[in-house]
Amino acid sequence: MDHSLTRYVIRSKEEGKSEEEILKSMYKWGTQADIAKALNISIRRVKYLSNKFGLTKNESYKSTKICPVCGLETHISCFDVFWVNGKLKNKHVCYSCEREYHRSRYMHRVITEKWEQEQIKKEIFILKYKLEVLESLLK
Repeated sequence: MDHSLTRYVIRSKEEGKSEEEILKSMYKWGTQADIAKALNISIRRVKYLSNKFGLTKNESYKSTKICPVCGLETHISCFDVFWVNGKLKNKHVCYSCEREYHRSRYMHRVITEKWEQEQIKKEIFILKYKLEVLESLLK
């Protein structure tokens, strides 16, 4: 990559292109480090010139994606395949949404189990009370 950028810089200077035109065309191809090496200047100078000329990095290699659940733009590495009831779904969500989903499922399961335990305790208490009443009637 560096060699082709260097050749492009040499050819552009021979054609008489300005520094701004060279930078604008090079910004589409490489990183700031590659551009600095090809132009034989420091990275700080490249950053200064990019701010001066209003250049932005190439967006075609954008590595972010918008999560369909939370709507936040997140780096692509934070996305994973979403598991629902042990089945793989094609929908992609970020790790935070997946973690929230599993946390809510766990909480629902815990609440359901505790509710069932409370119901069993109530039934046991009612049966004990009935047993006490029947024992008192027998005496």
